[in-house]
Amino acid sequence: MDPITRLPATRSSSPLERDLAEIDTAIELVITGVATRIRLVGLLRPDGVAPIGLAHAQAAGLEFEVQRGHQGAAILTVGPRAHRQRVG
Repeated sequence: MDPITRLPATRSSSPLERDLAEIDTAIELVITGVATRIRLVGLLRPDGVAPIGLAHAQAAGLEFEVQRGHQGAAILTVGPRAHRQRVG
């Protein structure tokens, strides 16, 4: 298991802006090679910000995944695109 890294909290006027700043930071960390995959948990409005986060990740050429953890809590993952092999 990878160690947990704590980054300074972002200041924002709304929960959606704060969550989007967290997603954009995760994208930047993956693009620059600081991390290979980042899981974001404990976001305030993950379902509300997921479509925008998906668009940002796709524009950066990264994969964006939403999973459900314990008691339905959303876990957002940013990482490299999985290489898919064509069949046929």
